[in-house]
Amino acid sequence: MRLNLFGFHVEVIFAISGNQPVAYAWHYSRDKALIHLRKITEYHEITGDVVEDGDLLKWLEGELKAVVLEGKRFILPEFPYRNREVYEAVLRIPRGKTKTYGEIAKESSVPFPVLLTVLLRNPFQILIPCHRLLTKKGTLMGFYPLGKGVKRRLLEIEGIRAS
Repeated sequence: MRLNLFGFHVEVIFAISGNQPVAYAWHYSRDKALIHLRKITEYHEITGDVVEDGDLLKWLEGELKAVVLEGKRFILPEFPYRNREVYEAVLRIPRGKTKTYGEIAKESSVPFPVLLTVLLRNPFQILIPCHRLLTKKGTLMGFYPLGKGVKRRLLEIEGIRAS
């Protein structure tokens, strides 16, 4: 299903378990979104259904606005996500603030290379606001699968200018 993500048009696919979303993935093409979702579900050992659903899309739109525009903290579902402590640390970064990747690695007691893999498999990208992470020099690094342009736009919406 197609979503207007603050000016970027992406395809979104959800993974649900027990009638609740436990992950989603997006990309500029449906096939690549599906591949990304498969990587997320394999990493976190998520079983359930893969769906495209209008009600879930509306839910996601509302949650994205609440997190990015209003500063609401997303509540991660009670699911045993691999390296959940990383996501919990990232969730504590308030709207309009940033942290470095190294700070999050230290806070979550996860080695830096593992941290990067965990972030690549973020089951709720933007809701778990990994866009608020910068390098120690204050520059943008990655934002798979949508790219640095989306990350920069999200930060600008939150009042942050990154080099």
